[in-house]
Formats: sequence, structure tokens, C-alpha cells
Amino acid sequence: MTPNSAAAHDEGPPAKPPVSGTPAGSVPPPSGLPTLGIIVSALLLGSAGLFVILAEASAPTAAFLRCWIAVIVLAPLAIRELRRHGLLPSKALIVAGVSGAALGIDYVLWAQSVLDAGVGVSTVLISVQVIVFPALVWVFGGTRPGWLFIACIPVMIIGMLLTGGVFGADAGATNPERGAVFGVLSGILYGVYIFGIHHCRKAAPNFVVAPVAVGTVAAGAMTAIAGVALGGLDFDLGWDGWAWMVALAVFGQALSWVLLSISSPLVTVSRTAALMLLQPLSAVVLGSVIAGERLQPAQWIGAVLVVAIVWVVGGGPEALRRRK
Repeated sequence: MTPNSAAAHDEGPPAKPPVSGTPAGSVPPPSGLPTLGIIVSALLLGSAGLFVILAEASAPTAAFLRCWIAVIVLAPLAIRELRRHGLLPSKALIVAGVSGAALGIDYVLWAQSVLDAGVGVSTVLISVQVIVFPALVWVFGGTRPGWLFIACIPVMIIGMLLTGGVFGADAGATNPERGAVFGVLSGILYGVYIFGIHHCRKAAPNFVVAPVAVGTVAAGAMTAIAGVALGGLDFDLGWDGWAWMVALAVFGQALSWVLLSISSPLVTVSRTAALMLLQPLSAVVLGSVIAGERLQPAQWIGAVLVVAIVWVVGGGPEALRRRK
């Protein structure tokens, strides 16, 4: 999944601590450690789809276990944060819960998209959230995005259609059409989650882990409902399956989100957006090398278009101008 849009549309530049010996008015260079944190987060998020395939779990089961195992990891950190800063403000609590419910449905749809269309295709398609998030900010916050963003929307749609297999899909994909639809829908819901977390951060700026934990609990509750509605959850995965699900929850959920929450405020917006492109790119590479996925030429063109739009919307051109 691609959380870069949250960072890419925060108001104002990220706050940086003062550095001794830095001339007044100058901006200190970004630390290498936060940059490494974002890189690791992007790579972990990009590998999440591969964990789903290797676990050989159904979509509702993968989504359910991803959430609740992550809750076990996040709970001690969230409790420590609450003891330090007090209770989470009621507005942030509600927003985190509602957006987390959207995330739960997103996880079910995305896991099925991975099983239907493959790791690379599903992860690229979910990048539609970079359009959904600022669109929601525009509708509900009154902040209209620039004309460049609006011009990117039709190109993004074309890229998603090509990636989804309109002109040919991977012959090994079990149901590429359904996978493409679910991938786009999961991206829309993911944009809703990012929009909610964006406002949650405003309402409770001192909290990093607690909102993620609340959202994960709400997502877990929604995946349980989805699992019952879709015929039940299957926990008979064997030791290998459980190991991959633990890896998904710890690395592709809890650790990746916490790393991103800690690191992104310490790195410039444009750099964060550019580094987060490693998520869809790594997913395509992992799907090809490990899962044996073979995208058709039109799908490669579509994937490149989607990644290019993510780069543009995330501030890539601005970053190039600053380097010059």
C-alpha cells in the first residue's frame, strides 16, 4: 500500500530540529537515518502482497490475521504512548476508528486482488490513493489541488486500465479482471484511510502509534465481519502459512507504518514521495522474480504511467527544480 500521499499533501514543510552551527535561515540537510527508515518502510509495504501469496490464505483470512497480529505488536507501544501523553482526543479516536473500518475492507479487497491479478498489478493499482486523498481534501477541506494534479487524473485512469489488463494480462493470473476492479476499489478505500489519518494527526499531533493501533483494531473488526459474510475464516494454514502471516503483520503492517510515521516528518515532502515509489516498484520486481508473474507489454506501460503520476503528484518535479 502507498501512504506517500499523506506526506505529500501535508500543509507546510516538515518541521526539522535546529542544528547547531547551521547559519540562520538555512535548512539543514536531511538525516540519513530517517531516509533509511522511509526506504525500509516502502520495501516492507511492497513485499506485503508476496507474503499473502506465500501464506496461501484466503483473502478474508489474510486480512483478519494481518490486522490482529499487528494489534498484538502495536498494543504495548500504544499503551506506553497513552501513558505519556494521556488519552487520545475523542475526535482523533472517532476518525481513526472510521478510517480504520475503511482500511479493513480495503485489506480484504486488496488481498483478493493479489490472489486474482498478482502482487505487482494489485500494488500498482492501489496507487490510485494518490488521487483519492487530495480529492477528498478538496471536497471536504476546500483546498483545491493545482491544475497539474487535475491534468494527471485522466493519465492515471489510462495507466490503471492498462495495468489492469484491458489489452492483455498475465496468463498466470487466475482472475485478472476481478483483481483489477478490486485493486482500484481497495485504492479508493485506502485513500479514505489516508484522509482520516491525515486529520487524526492534526487532532492529536503528539500521538504516532495510538491512532495506528485504533485504526488497526477497527480494521480487524471489519475483516472479521467480512470473513463471516464470505463464508468464514480458515486458520488451518500450517506452520509455513502462519509464519508468513506473522511476517505480513509485523513487517508489512506494524513496523512499516510506525517507521513511516516516525521518519516522514524528518524528511522533505518531495523526498518522501520519491522514496515511496519503491513500494510499487519492489512489488513488481518481487512478483516477477519470486512469484513468477509475467506482465504483458501493455501492463508494463500502464505500470510506468501510474508510477510516473505518483511521482508527479508526490512532488517529484519540484524536487528536480530544487536540485538545479
